Amino acid sequence: MTTRARPTKARLAGLGRGSAPTERQGGDAFQVRALSRGLRLLGLFSVDHPEWSLNELSEKTGLHKATTYRMTRTLEAEGFLVFDPSTGTYRVGPAAVPLSFLASAQSELARIARPYLEQLAELTSETANLAVEVEGSAVVIGQVLTSHPFKPSLPIGRILGDLANSHVKVFAAFKPRAERERILQHPQPKLTPNTVTDLSAVREELETVAREGIAYDVEEHGVGICSLAAPVRDQNGEVRATLSVVAPKERFDPQEMKRYAEAVRLVATAMSSYLGYRG
Repeated sequence: MTTRARPTKARLAGLGRGSAPTERQGGDAFQVRALSRGLRLLGLFSVDHPEWSLNELSEKTGLHKATTYRMTRTLEAEGFLVFDPSTGTYRVGPAAVPLSFLASAQSELARIARPYLEQLAELTSETANLAVEVEGSAVVIGQVLTSHPFKPSLPIGRILGDLANSHVKVFAAFKPRAERERILQHPQPKLTPNTVTDLSAVREELETVAREGIAYDVEEHGVGICSLAAPVRDQNGEVRATLSVVAPKERFDPQEMKRYAEAVRLVATAMSSYLGYRG
């Protein structure tokens, strides 16, 4: 049975009255303050400063020392921090390693995709996006904006979680049938008058996406904004990412849609080949 380590003098140093807290005020109403504090602590660790004492963390963040102690103990219990009693300092723990690898992999993918995004934006004269799947949602990690004055876009880091979006449709369409059915069991919100929520219609659309290799969003996710996306596959044939074009409705007529689809397929195929896909 694992026994939780008892607080040591090194851990408890400076936990007296200390200075008054100077924590941030305001913020998003949906923000979890305790989580925000913990992430602020983790954000201090870097290659240049890999270890921090309790006092240093408290002084740097402006959090009361008792609050800082509770935060570090929680992060330690979850494996995100490790305490070294010989130095009285904390360092990043093993639980943070998978996240760092994920961030590194996505950063590398965004770097690889840059010339393909530029090519796609040049071919279509519209904004080009790159997204990856994280926990069932699509996350935008790369983008090249259109030269048009009106630039509809999805901010880097934007999380897209519903099937009204073309990126999400692609990721869902290329999953095994059983997993696709599980996704379909989640109710789809009616985001716009064009959002398709009928289960049978959505299922049929995903089958079409899987067959044709292209997904459309014609004002389904947002009024006045349209997009289409195609899969980017790796050497194992897995959908590694999606490439898309996004444009306002007035630049998304049937003729333009056909031209955009050809461009997205062309560039997604080229990037897939670079990643080793030979299908």
